Amino acid sequence: MNTNFQSAERKYRPDIDGLRAIAIISVIAYHAGFAGFSGGFVGVDIFFVISGFLITSLLFNEAMAAGGRVHLGAFYARRVRRLMPAGLLVVAVTLVLGAAFMLPASKEQRSLARSAMAVAFFVSNFFFFKKTGGYSDDPSLGMPLLHTWSLAVEEQYYLVWPLITLLVFRLTGGQRTEGFMRARLMWVLGALFLVSLALSIGTTRTHQNFAFFLLPTRVWEFAIGGIVGLAGRTFYLRMKVWAEVLAVVGLALIVYSVVAFDHGTSFPGAAAMLPVFGSALLIIGMTADEHSLVRRALAIRPMVLIGLLSYSWYLWHWPLLSIYRAYNLGVQDVAANGLIVALALVLACLTYVFVENPVRVRRPGPFRKVRPTLLAGAGMCVITLSMGGGLMWFGNHQNKSSDLYKPIVSAQNDFSPYREKCMLNANIPITELPAEECVHGPDKRHPRILLWGDSHADHLMEALIAALPDVPVYALTMTGCPPVIGFESSVPAQTRFCAEFNQRVMKRILEMKDEGLTGVVLSARWSSHLWHRSIAVLEPRGSPFGEPQKLAEARVEMQAGLDAMLGTLERAGLRVIVMAPTPELVYSAPACLWLRNESYCNVPRAKNEQLLGDARAALSEVVSRHKNARLVNPADFFCDAQTCFVVRDGKILYTDNDHITATAARDLGSFLRMDLGWLLGKKDDFAPIEQR
Repeated sequence: MNTNFQSAERKYRPDIDGLRAIAIISVIAYHAGFAGFSGGFVGVDIFFVISGFLITSLLFNEAMAAGGRVHLGAFYARRVRRLMPAGLLVVAVTLVLGAAFMLPASKEQRSLARSAMAVAFFVSNFFFFKKTGGYSDDPSLGMPLLHTWSLAVEEQYYLVWPLITLLVFRLTGGQRTEGFMRARLMWVLGALFLVSLALSIGTTRTHQNFAFFLLPTRVWEFAIGGIVGLAGRTFYLRMKVWAEVLAVVGLALIVYSVVAFDHGTSFPGAAAMLPVFGSALLIIGMTADEHSLVRRALAIRPMVLIGLLSYSWYLWHWPLLSIYRAYNLGVQDVAANGLIVALALVLACLTYVFVENPVRVRRPGPFRKVRPTLLAGAGMCVITLSMGGGLMWFGNHQNKSSDLYKPIVSAQNDFSPYREKCMLNANIPITELPAEECVHGPDKRHPRILLWGDSHADHLMEALIAALPDVPVYALTMTGCPPVIGFESSVPAQTRFCAEFNQRVMKRILEMKDEGLTGVVLSARWSSHLWHRSIAVLEPRGSPFGEPQKLAEARVEMQAGLDAMLGTLERAGLRVIVMAPTPELVYSAPACLWLRNESYCNVPRAKNEQLLGDARAALSEVVSRHKNARLVNPADFFCDAQTCFVVRDGKILYTDNDHITATAARDLGSFLRMDLGWLLGKKDDFAPIEQR
């Protein structure tokens, strides 16, 4: 009789380590950018199912043997031995690498330090939920501890799962036969599965970061593994005839997910059902028949070895990839990545042999008994917290002690003071528009100029203030939201409330016309909104940038919307300046200037013309039809005939690769004073800037 299914913990399952190998290879190949693994991020979901399968079985067997009790201290001590020593080692090395290769006191280095502190409290998933625009966003790739989000989810699962098991046994009363308790716990897990899956599908549509990073939307993945782990002897005897088919179908679903999913897949949500159900079916098939072909294939020695190393390999690979990519200024080098993940595998072997396995199996020193182990775990949390604080101190000390770093670090935060209080988030509901706190000038109740657009409008606020110091200027900006009514749904960015914002701004403009408003400045990252490929290394992924059909459709929609808007503003008697696109860089200016030199960071003007020319021409076609409107091109401030510069007159011009510093904006304002003065109704005694 096949009794393999009775307890996942009593009998070692090499095939489960083989499944771990599939999961870790998928994740690492995805992170390294290898072809054919565009959906490799589903490997984490496979790990969650495996954890649900093993941990639920372990807890159930212990509770049945101990009359409904679970030794929580012993359970958590096992988790400490299994996870924390290796984790502490990798975090420590990562922080040292961050100190060596990240700009001291930069936002990237501070983010690394804070993420390490979050790791100490098992809440790094909350940190990345708050601090990233998404798991696959390019800025997230520069976070060396990003991968710990999944470890935090597992750790939170370890905290709550034993309590759920104890609660079920406590509420059951006197009847505690094995079959009855299996059924009771499976019903509870089934309810958790349904609620969590519904929450995952619902929030993936509207709050994808919440769905991706946090435990409530991942519980169903652990729960289905737990249900598979609790299924009894009768179930698996019935499944034996279908075992091979189930295993093959499950494996096929996993492979399909790894190959077919990509950055554009709405995940987790309903899409996650494929790898999760595939993992569950695969485990069912392998459990029902220990002689099945799939089970024997996953139990071969190389797969088992990779599975045994999976935790340490997972720990090492991402920090090394992330630090290298930061050093390489964001360039994705697949060949180098291959060498890095191989190095990570070597480090994983050493970590497994000298740290992970000895602590877990031999239990040296404080790891021998439960209470000292838990105290050691608390100590490792304190050490991790201290190391994160140490990196922050080190970065600040380095920055203060060196004149080399100060201007570069300052450039990262050299933006308008109006940004934080005046630039709205396109995915947060609008209660009311910002009011007088977003008006600069002597008469805050009667603005003369309105600045309207996305973050590329926000970075011009200091330019308007410098050009018109005594004129009330009002900033109304929203991230990722182009100032074109009717065009909002066509832009790449997720802008749920952009359309409402633009409608409100237009209404406010028409109201302010009778209160002294004379001119409007429209500015945006036009080339991005029109789906042009960026020249930046950190280009958004997973969207059809550069596709001819998308470019043509967006151009038509933008021009129609802008034409109608300019007509409305013209009839209202308002003058309008449309700012042409700002030249952009290939690399983030602060990082590039720290790691390379100015000439390396500069960009040929021809490269910028290739990026920005079509967007500027599209704007020019519309603006030329309206006497009240002018197109102002700032390119000559940033570029000469051959080169677009990252530094001018010793001043750093960009905070990243496309946003300009407040210092640059003030100088730009002086450069554009005559053009901006036209908005106030001054005599038009100069030629349009593009004709100069």
